[in-house]
This record gives sequence, C-alpha cells and structure tokens, in this order.
Amino acid sequence: MEMIGGTGLYDSPWPELMPDGRPVLLVPACPARRVLAGDGWSGLDALHRSVEPCPGWSAVLDGYRLTLRHPGGAVWFDGEVAADRHWRRRLRDHRTLLLITGPFTTPFDFRPAAQAGHLLLLTAPAHLHGDL
Repeated sequence: MEMIGGTGLYDSPWPELMPDGRPVLLVPACPARRVLAGDGWSGLDALHRSVEPCPGWSAVLDGYRLTLRHPGGAVWFDGEVAADRHWRRRLRDHRTLLLITGPFTTPFDFRPAAQAGHLLLLTAPAHLHGDL
C-alpha cells in the first residue's frame, strides 16, 4: 500500500463556496504573502456580519489564473487556482471574493486553525475575465 505524501496543495490556495454561494479562496500561510492588519484583515467574527469589499484590494480571475493585489497595487498572489466552472460563475455573480488565511499550509491543517480562532478574513472586489 502506498502512503499519501501530501495533497499537492502545499502553499497553494484552493477555492470553496460558502453555504450561501459566496466564493471563498482559502490561502495557506506563506512568508511571501504578508498579512497586515492595516490592509483590512479581520478575525472570524467578520464572517458573521455583512462584509463589504476592502478598499484598495482587487481580485482578477482570467481563466484559471488569479491575481490578487493589495492596497497600493502590489501583487499579493498571482497563480493558478483549481476553480471549476460553478465557482467561477459564483465569482462573476457575487463580484466579491472572500479570502481566508491563517496558520495552515494544507487542507488538513485548516480545521485546527479554525477551531483555535486563528483565521483572518478579507473581502476583495472581484472581476472575471475570459470565458466560463
């Protein structure tokens, strides 16, 4: 029997959907992606209230390539995401993307980080380019 060595998602964000259909991107901790409170990140309590897009942030999905820019215009993330057609449609319809990050590097680390209350959230205005 062969052991599973990993998910292939180490340090790579993965898309999810909230129960209400809002698109979410779970973004593992990575030294290259600094998370600063002054950039608009907030705790998990933000999930339970209406979250307006954070000024200065932008998310652009072109095909499977997502570019996230933080205030000031510098790139915070630029890479491929494994987003299916349904997720991309939800992004187009909602025009916002909820980013969730914290001290996790794989899907297996996410639940303990959430249970410990260590997640940070930010909503960015989002645009979809290209075909669905």
